[in-house]
Amino acid sequence: MTDAAVRRSAIQTETLKKVIHRCQTGETAAYREIYSAFGTMLFSIAMRMLGSKEDAEDAVQNTFVKLHRHIGQFRFESKFSSYLVSILINVCHDLNKKNNTLLQLYDESDFGQENYTEWGLTLEKAIQMLPVKMRECFVLYAIEGFKQKEIADMLNLSEGTVKAHVFQAKARLREIINPEGSQSL
Repeated sequence: MTDAAVRRSAIQTETLKKVIHRCQTGETAAYREIYSAFGTMLFSIAMRMLGSKEDAEDAVQNTFVKLHRHIGQFRFESKFSSYLVSILINVCHDLNKKNNTLLQLYDESDFGQENYTEWGLTLEKAIQMLPVKMRECFVLYAIEGFKQKEIADMLNLSEGTVKAHVFQAKARLREIINPEGSQSL
């Protein structure tokens, strides 16, 4: 389990409800707790959606600004992580529209101190080549570990569409990474 996953699991269920209620009353420290629990996951998703560290940082910041503005509307009818990721996805779409450019491939300098392996770089580049919805579904399912039902709710898609996107993403990634026919994904 990653450090971020441990932080997220530490702030789940009743504790999370209390933190959200504190946010709804305007308590700044509660937002810091949410950021500590979910910030790394949001940055990871944004990085894969946008392909740029600066854009990903902007997306996470904008997500928390929107969360601050709209936290009063959260009614505990869905998982908070799903609510937060859906805000992030919308922010990423807005940033892509604002930039009005095609998504760029990573270059090794984007990963600096994270020390990715050559395979990791190849996979990251391949993920960037996927169509947007397919990439969103794949990243949320295969990398971030959300259930297909949760992803369907986040992205306002049917569960079948999410399953199809994940399946197609795996097939395309196989083709991109090893066009000779590797079945390693």
